[in-house]
Amino acid sequence: MEINFTIIVPHKNTLNLLERLILSIPVRHDLEIIVVDDHSDPDVVDFDCFPCKERQNLIIVPNTDRPGAGRARNNALPQAKGKWILFADSDDFFNPGLNFFLDKYVDSNADIIYFNANSVDTETYEPSNRADHLHNFIDNYQKNPQDGEIVMRYMFTEPWCKMIKRKLIEDFSICFDDTLIHEDVKFACLVGHYASTVVVDNSQLYCVTSRENSLSRTMTEQKYLDELLVFARWKRFLMINQPSLQLKKFDYRAYLFTRHLWKDNKLFREEYRILRKASLSHFFIIGLIMHYIWKSVCYKLN
Repeated sequence: MEINFTIIVPHKNTLNLLERLILSIPVRHDLEIIVVDDHSDPDVVDFDCFPCKERQNLIIVPNTDRPGAGRARNNALPQAKGKWILFADSDDFFNPGLNFFLDKYVDSNADIIYFNANSVDTETYEPSNRADHLHNFIDNYQKNPQDGEIVMRYMFTEPWCKMIKRKLIEDFSICFDDTLIHEDVKFACLVGHYASTVVVDNSQLYCVTSRENSLSRTMTEQKYLDELLVFARWKRFLMINQPSLQLKKFDYRAYLFTRHLWKDNKLFREEYRILRKASLSHFFIIGLIMHYIWKSVCYKLN
């Protein structure tokens, strides 16, 4: 039977949570799940004992490349058979209603179907705030679809809560970054940019969980630098394609970068190199430095 939907899941060391996710996905003949195990600890993970291993159309493959969720997803994409691609994190899960949603949009002419989410603590199921930005994006879209669509395309950068035509990904050779953090920004911006038509559905079909020991909560120096590189590339992409959009995440990092000029000159030089690697010009970077120095002076004068 034709596969209409592929759900791609990078996984590392959370087999019990992965089971929860898989059990939340409806069993369908036209749906496959590709789990890419991203170098799990063999003392922690044994897929031979995984309760869901016999599930129909469940494919478990190892990430034989460098570790990272971006590379894991990239390894899964060439194996996907579905007309539509969805992404999920192994510690999240889907809410009831996904089956109806898939039936509703299986033959849609859109390139991307965006949908909504809620968020809870992974253990207590108390409400969390990890989906608040998505709620704001969708609320803005409902008030002003024209401007709201641009924001959804270029500012909603997580891979979840999107159903994407596989043809779009393949036609433009879109892939994830292999950075240690925010590896999904480039992918999300490019699919949003190249999609001919998008649909925004307000159904809360996905649950984003909060977890104290999640990898996304730990920040190392390399992650810090990778984040700057991702945000700088994102900023440049917006400057070329959507100059009206502001990127506060980059502005804050540019402010910290300027402070390092006198607080940590070695880090400042490395950050300057990264900004140039992101193809930002010397003129633009020097302008940033002068802007934030001037703001600091004005703040102290006041």
